[in-house]
Amino acid sequence: MEIERAERGVYWVGAGGERQCVHLYQGGDYTLEDIDEFFGLGEIVPSGSLAPLDAPKDITSALRLSAAELRELKTFADSQSFDFDPPFIEMCLEMYRFCVERPKDTHLFVADF
Repeated sequence: MEIERAERGVYWVGAGGERQCVHLYQGGDYTLEDIDEFFGLGEIVPSGSLAPLDAPKDITSALRLSAAELRELKTFADSQSFDFDPPFIEMCLEMYRFCVERPKDTHLFVADF
């Protein structure tokens, strides 16, 4: 299954493998893995383990976050917004906002930048 997109970004992956764009890449030096590195949140998922989802080859990173970690992510992004580049903070906040309306125990995100 190919990600249908006009631009690169972060995509939420649903239980059935469906994908929805959460954040359009704004250029700069930031990745999904930075959430784990900077805030200690989430679990980096090797793209090879996404086989049941038929992950496209252009996926560069995948991150699984629990609902509690998403709440922490928002808190970190709000409180440390001046410490990081705006596109990174916006990515974090967009991921949180998207999932607020989709209560689940865990959420999987993939990126292609």
